[in-house]
Amino acid sequence: MPLFLALARQQLADDPARLVLLLQALDRYQRADRGFLRPPGQSLLQHGKAMLRTAAGTLASDSGTPASPRVVFVPSPINAPDVLDMDVECSLMGWMGEQGLPSALVDWGQVSPEDRAESLDTFVMARLLPLLQALDGPVHLVGYCLGGLIAMAAACHLPVRSLSLIATPWHFSGYPAQRRAELTAMWQHHRPSCDAMGLVPMEVMQHGFWTLSPDKLMDKYLKFGAMLPDSASARRFVAVEDWANGGEPMPFALGEQLFEQLYRDDVTGQGQWTVGGLTILPDAIRGPAMEFASASDAIVPLACSPDLPGREVLASGHVGMVIGGSAPQTLWLMLKRWILSHESSI
Repeated sequence: MPLFLALARQQLADDPARLVLLLQALDRYQRADRGFLRPPGQSLLQHGKAMLRTAAGTLASDSGTPASPRVVFVPSPINAPDVLDMDVECSLMGWMGEQGLPSALVDWGQVSPEDRAESLDTFVMARLLPLLQALDGPVHLVGYCLGGLIAMAAACHLPVRSLSLIATPWHFSGYPAQRRAELTAMWQHHRPSCDAMGLVPMEVMQHGFWTLSPDKLMDKYLKFGAMLPDSASARRFVAVEDWANGGEPMPFALGEQLFEQLYRDDVTGQGQWTVGGLTILPDAIRGPAMEFASASDAIVPLACSPDLPGREVLASGHVGMVIGGSAPQTLWLMLKRWILSHESSI
């Protein structure tokens, strides 16, 4: 909250009337009724802290044969997995199941200081791969954002029916040099306290996200303030903001890897990322692969995508391409067609 208020004062210092409206919208967001939110889905399969779970609000018995999904959605470990299963009206994972493709969502579980040494490599080898190896056979893997890196690495170790990457960064040198320098400086500022805790609090990541487009951040809250209370759009705003502002902290090693090896050194784009003794490269994926990128993504610009031979470029932003108003007619349908075209790959 202090970071948000400081940014708001900086952005709207010359317009006190808009600043008042923003603070009113923020207060309304904080006091909003959240009774419409569904409880998380049930566990289908668990290994350590990580689990495969059903769509929110559904029972394991409602989602097909337990522990036998055909599609596994892999979220980023930065935020909660809810973006892929937002609500009853907007759940990519739930919709896929309704289309006859039983789906499960990876939930990475709670993070504690004892997890300080865990990196993306750990999420691949000790969390995702054991879950996939416990299933009946190869599945369609769908990775979102940093979850795409985890899914790609897993697909280099195990055969998959298909791999789909959504808004996944790979060429970190594609970020503007100034932005990479800003993130490196921000990390160096927070690194000592994160090291002491063994964790990277969500507020550190929020600082990085918010400074990408502070004007857009202010505008979306002002638009929320003008929405009808309890309208569908207002409820969606609350759900999305709760997701964006929530989530577990990251293990210290994951934060260190993200800011130093990825954003600063671009080990993935340089072909230098090894996991479990394998160099992770698009050519090493053990199955057909497709990526869905965005031409207007501020978080993962198009220049940062893996640029696979199979690539679809959408107009929606990083989050909008998954849960925006046009998502069911664009990304969802495209992803379904791609998966169905490879149902008999193995």
